[in-house]
Amino acid sequence: MNFINDIYLKNHRIFISLCIAISLSSCDKKIDIRQIDNTLLTKNEKLRLEGKETELITLNKKIIRQSKEGGYLKGEALGYINLANTYGMMGRYKTSHEYLKSAEKIATRLNDNFLYARLYHEYGQMNYVTGLVNTALNYNAKAIHYGKKLDEKGWLLGNMYEQRADFISSTYKDSALIYRHKGFSLDPSAINASLIGNYHLQETRNLDSATFYNDKALSLLKAPEYGTVREGIIYYFYADLLSEKKEFEKALDFYKKAADILVKTKRINKLPGLYQQIAFVYQNLNNKKMEDAYTSKAEELDQKLKVSGNEAIDLSLSEVIEEKNKDNINLILLSIGALVLIVGIILFLMIRNRKYKKEDNNSGKSSNIAFPSKERISKEDFTELLDLAKSNDLKFIKRFEEINPSLFQNILKINPQLTKSELALCAMIWLGFSSKDIADFTFIQHRSVQTKKGRLRKKLNISSETDLYSFFTSL
Repeated sequence: MNFINDIYLKNHRIFISLCIAISLSSCDKKIDIRQIDNTLLTKNEKLRLEGKETELITLNKKIIRQSKEGGYLKGEALGYINLANTYGMMGRYKTSHEYLKSAEKIATRLNDNFLYARLYHEYGQMNYVTGLVNTALNYNAKAIHYGKKLDEKGWLLGNMYEQRADFISSTYKDSALIYRHKGFSLDPSAINASLIGNYHLQETRNLDSATFYNDKALSLLKAPEYGTVREGIIYYFYADLLSEKKEFEKALDFYKKAADILVKTKRINKLPGLYQQIAFVYQNLNNKKMEDAYTSKAEELDQKLKVSGNEAIDLSLSEVIEEKNKDNINLILLSIGALVLIVGIILFLMIRNRKYKKEDNNSGKSSNIAFPSKERISKEDFTELLDLAKSNDLKFIKRFEEINPSLFQNILKINPQLTKSELALCAMIWLGFSSKDIADFTFIQHRSVQTKKGRLRKKLNISSETDLYSFFTSL
């Protein structure tokens, strides 16, 4: 009997020891949620503004791993959003998009206002920089909706209003200024003052207001912001103001300070425009060598960003189509019927047009549709060029040269040193696009297009009185 009791006690001790071991091992997986949240927000933001992308990636992957082990889904999702932002800064939009999808899968399970606000805010920015403005605006509206529900709105909701101002500035100027001031009232920071100043410079052309807010931005700049992307942008906008005032030497100094900071902080998506502005300053300082060097740097970076952006656009558009298919699955038969009807109408119009063209050829009359060129091109080719230009497709310039080779040949006879970017600009003007259209389609500021046109006039010896569209269509 004692023997049996000894075995029982021994087994009981083993069981107790096993429970303690399991309990201790479980303790190892416990996490400090407050510390994780602080790391995801405060420490991540500090590294982000400093452009320390390697540290950012390492930090957030570590937090994601810890959050997974501790079952903290919100921490995992916020880590994905931070990684999406980091890769977006690096111009790697496809990777950024993939991390946002990972975060979205978790967000739909948690129904957390802060998580939704951050997620949609980041989706908005990524769609905007890749040219999908309407999609970006929809995400921004969702972000603001959830941002207003937060107890502590502050910088995040302020940033959402600033983001919306960016998205609508080219079409709704007055509304954009209202959103700028909303953002500044919630977050009266140096960067938000600078954004208002730049708005007045670019849109209202009010130099007094532009000077007031740019000076205010410099005065609000705090020590922790030195060397960060915020300081770089503030210097960039201040240099634009100086350039507008024709203080080119001083502008060049601030542009170069801004470029050094933005290179250091890895904000490559802002560098093409900045390099173009530096080239413009060197042009006004009659330094051809440096002008060409910075123009070349701008074009090279711009091409890299376009390739990356096109990948993200493909993903975003695929999702839009997929989502619409899910939402409209009950309308498939109706859609097929509508498609059949449309095809029928198209076939009817094609047959009728062929008949009219044949009649026109027989009577010696020209087509009713006039294209802006001495050399006739087909309506289909003209439409194709319009579509390629509007989507900022890399194939645009090559296809234009195939369809209308004489334009480039005549232009290059005047100046054989024109770059591909300048030839693309000539082609877009020939197609009838306004400066605003070109700015929208190529993701640059309206002022940058004007600068490029001025440089083009100089290289082709076109007087300021001559309309560029008339000049190119006459070649």
